[in-house]
Amino acid sequence: MVPIETHTKHYILRVENEAKAKNVLDLYLRNRMVFEKYEPTRPSNFYTIDYHTAMLCRERKSYDLGLFVRYYIYSPANMSRIIGSINFNIYRNEAGDYVEVGYKIDSLYQNQGIAYEVLNHLIPMVSQHYHIYRFDARIHPENYPSIRLAIKLGFTPMHLEPKSANILGQDVDIVRYSLTTSQTQ
Repeated sequence: MVPIETHTKHYILRVENEAKAKNVLDLYLRNRMVFEKYEPTRPSNFYTIDYHTAMLCRERKSYDLGLFVRYYIYSPANMSRIIGSINFNIYRNEAGDYVEVGYKIDSLYQNQGIAYEVLNHLIPMVSQHYHIYRFDARIHPENYPSIRLAIKLGFTPMHLEPKSANILGQDVDIVRYSLTTSQTQ
């Protein structure tokens, strides 16, 4: 299991519990318009404290089971403001184990290399702890900053998944990108 807290050169990364629901909700409220353009359509109660309290409880249980981990990103200068998150869904099946990566950065902090620094730190750590060497990212074909980040990290486009996500109430195409890490980490 990966640690609850880890650090990069500039950021503190933590798996949180329901005590941080207000901070998580604040991240989503501040970035609603930015995030919703590229993420699945939200349930009607998504922007409530109850939803995020329950979500954080589920996330912690999934972390304990080794199925999912979401790190929330903090600047050491302000530990009460979440500036982004990186999540890893861990899939183990007969066809092969892999991790699906998701990431989001507060719009005020985008284009500063935060996601790149954090993912460069977390991908090898997750790979080593869970013994999984394939990482996939499903990206909306018009999310150019995310595509640039994935390519910079070494992901390559694998295939188009037609109408595989519902975003803003519309079924849209998604492109799957993949990265294989070294098994000798």
